[in-house]
Amino acid sequence: MRIEQGYGNLHDLEKGIASNQLDLAICPLGIVDAARGFQFTPILAARNIIACRIGHPLLRRKKLSTDDLLDFPWIAPLPGSPLLADLHALLLSIGLPEVSIRYSGGSLLSVFNYLEETDALTILPHSVVFAHRKDRQITVLPLQIPQPPRSLGILRAASESPLPAADKLARHIMRKFDLLRFLIERHQTSIVWGRNDNRD
Repeated sequence: MRIEQGYGNLHDLEKGIASNQLDLAICPLGIVDAARGFQFTPILAARNIIACRIGHPLLRRKKLSTDDLLDFPWIAPLPGSPLLADLHALLLSIGLPEVSIRYSGGSLLSVFNYLEETDALTILPHSVVFAHRKDRQITVLPLQIPQPPRSLGILRAASESPLPAADKLARHIMRKFDLLRFLIERHQTSIVWGRNDNRD
């Protein structure tokens, strides 16, 4: 069994699976079903949060409102990523104009580094912040935001019998994500959400 980890958008992953270069892919998929000839097995529902550094000034405010988000610079997700679309949807849904983008186009590591050294904000999957809660100085800004109708899942060819090794790997991934989902949900219940009920 050989594993090659790589990155690609949904179109690239579908091409790789269709040409037998990939046995499976882990990717996000929204309200649109997988393309014909593919099957998609959800493993984790999307939940975005606004991330900031531990000790951010907004964490000291007793009341948070969406207007507070305008007071600080932002990090933009990568162009073409679902998170960038989520950021624009967030701004539209809460009636905010464009935020001040100070940094964009970086890797996740560079985003973490920038967050830790500044008062910038960004939108990230809760699972990403949860996974790095012990090794990075990043936390969740406890402000409820609209959630995308999307899940992370395993994409495979629908018509062919999976190779035993690929099928075993997929089942292993699903078991591990079952545990991760439980831990994330427990973490979510420990956060005091909804501090934006009273707008200033």
